Amino acid sequence: MSLISDQYHINKLKEYGINIKTKYIVDNKILERNTDNSINDDIVNGIRCKKEYYLKNTLVHTEKEFDSRIEYTFISQKLENKEHTCPNCGMTALVKDFIDGCPYCRTHYNIDYTDKDLGSKSHYDRVLRSNTYRIITGIIDLIISIILCYFFIKTTSRTFNNIDIVKIFIYGFILSIVLYYFFYLLDAYIIIGPIKRYKDRQNHKQKKFWNRTNIDKKTFFNNLNYEVRKDYYTNENIIDYDVLDYIEFKDYKKDDKLYVEVTAEVRVVSFDNNKIKSKIIKDIYTLKRHENSTLELKDGVNIIKCHNCGASIDATKSRCEYCNTEVNYLQQWILINKN
Repeated sequence: MSLISDQYHINKLKEYGINIKTKYIVDNKILERNTDNSINDDIVNGIRCKKEYYLKNTLVHTEKEFDSRIEYTFISQKLENKEHTCPNCGMTALVKDFIDGCPYCRTHYNIDYTDKDLGSKSHYDRVLRSNTYRIITGIIDLIISIILCYFFIKTTSRTFNNIDIVKIFIYGFILSIVLYYFFYLLDAYIIIGPIKRYKDRQNHKQKKFWNRTNIDKKTFFNNLNYEVRKDYYTNENIIDYDVLDYIEFKDYKKDDKLYVEVTAEVRVVSFDNNKIKSKIIKDIYTLKRHENSTLELKDGVNIIKCHNCGASIDATKSRCEYCNTEVNYLQQWILINKN
């Protein structure tokens, strides 16, 4: 069962025949949610650890890099198996049977869960995502080990010939394996130290932002996720994305309206020429707080009526299918620009 905020994503994946299996770590257990609804575990404060992309049931792409500071909550199983009675025609069935509308009178339904936390940072830790420093450490370790072995063999051997040169490389390789952990710690102290201090400063700035603005963080991140995914999925090739890091938050006022500018590092996954590819980009999202005409969604099944003609509408389509009137905003925070 897909949420209103997921519908744009689900429709595109169905079109391409793609299923995304996402693994979450919850209380030392691995739980899973799939975009084809084959597995939909309830997730409470879970951390994403893996995404597997299947094209027509064949695994074609995997992502394992996620920000452990971002936690996700999806509570849906209990709702899906509850009974619901259509107020229009009186038909009673399980909630999951109403996903595509009432089976009898075709009244539109919009499913959403208020108990969700799609991507809000609930705590701050120090994570270095890149593996580059491990490669650099290994290269430095090997070079220094070869130099040490050269001086050792040069000063202890009576002669210096081709066999001694071979020994230098063999002994140097063995020594590099032995000393790698030492170099790894030394390299971590030299390289990660400045990164740690930079991340601490960024985390401190973000904490000050939330404390100063008093913006409801859960609502903001839910709205941001909803708005941004709609924007990404209007691109024909983009099939998925993950925010890897929220870098900066800035707020300002214009015409008595509050705006928030969010700078984020994002992995965008695209489907082109029957291949799935990913790249990491930096995007800036500008959101405006929308105070009026916001539709309030309750937990579970919502019947949303057009404020012009009164017909039931599908909120994911943004316009009433009967009178073509634009649907009022579902979000308190609206994305007005992305670059």
